[in-house]
Amino acid sequence: MKFYTLDALPSRSLITLVIIALTFHGSSVNGQGVNAKKVNVDLYYEALCPDSINWIKNQLVPNYGDLKEFIEITFVPYGKASQTKKEDGSWEFVCQHGPPECFGNKAQACALNEIQSICQGQSCQEMASNLVGCVMSSSYPSTAVEHCASKININAASISRINECEKNSKGDELLAAMGVKTFALQPRLSFVPTIVINKAFSQENQSAALKNFKKLVCDNIGTVEKPAAC
Repeated sequence: MKFYTLDALPSRSLITLVIIALTFHGSSVNGQGVNAKKVNVDLYYEALCPDSINWIKNQLVPNYGDLKEFIEITFVPYGKASQTKKEDGSWEFVCQHGPPECFGNKAQACALNEIQSICQGQSCQEMASNLVGCVMSSSYPSTAVEHCASKININAASISRINECEKNSKGDELLAAMGVKTFALQPRLSFVPTIVINKAFSQENQSAALKNFKKLVCDNIGTVEKPAAC
């Protein structure tokens, strides 16, 4: 077997090495293309808000399959709610569509938290998106979490933990954390759903997301070549 230094390599071999190096340098790990940059999407919504339901059913669900490799989505189920911590340390919540919505928001917060504890990487986002899509497309989202968790093959032990979370102080703390995140939004949340792109709210992006979420994401993907889905 012969060993060559780079300057001693036959010219054809050297050219081959250069091509291979350029190919690997120009490709991202996840196959998104040169200079790939995922679009951060923060979705602020409510379990029983008709506009939230319509947006998730008509914009997120049908487009998620095409966009999932190019977005990092965070779900914040809270919306136009308020919260008060009582003297005994427990939380009291008031939601735009009443107590059933508070329960629905908390149930989703519990499920999203459980998903984060049982999955890794891209699978977390896909599982969370499938859960939220299923819940918000159901006939009554407030009580659909358990059914949807089972439907997307979340295991029985996790579903049991979600059910317990809905009933105890952990669920209240998770929902309160969703409230803190919502209250920190600048400018203050005034419409539900609110869709924030790349951690900075703009009315232009909000309007575009409500009208054509897929196009908005495609316009913000940081690649030399847009994905075929665009």
